[in-house]
Amino acid sequence: MPRLFPALSRILLLGAVALLGSAAGCTYANGDQAPIVVPCDATSQTVTYAGVISPIFDANCRQCHANNVASTLGGGVALGDYQSIKRYGIVGILGSIEHTPGYLPMPKGRAKMAECDIIRIKVWMAAGALNN
Repeated sequence: MPRLFPALSRILLLGAVALLGSAAGCTYANGDQAPIVVPCDATSQTVTYAGVISPIFDANCRQCHANNVASTLGGGVALGDYQSIKRYGIVGILGSIEHTPGYLPMPKGRAKMAECDIIRIKVWMAAGALNN
């Protein structure tokens, strides 16, 4: 770095050293699992079927998978209500919305739904997929 900015170059060098030092200290040598970072308000207390999950399905799925159009638009997969969603279960729904190889990526012809919404669905399913 030019000598015109010696203070700036020292600051940048110290910042780089501090960043590398802190990154090197982040190991899980004792066999501990890395903490799960939840980037949204997805907890089993905040995620309910009526308040969170059903609106996610409204926004992303029910244009094609509502009970009244599923046979013509949704390949016969109806996700129009709680019972219908429970019938398809975790594996099929998550495989499709996460765009897992071997599953039809959903929503069809659109981008993958928001990661926070997928996390909310996972949290809801892990808590027993309650009709709450």
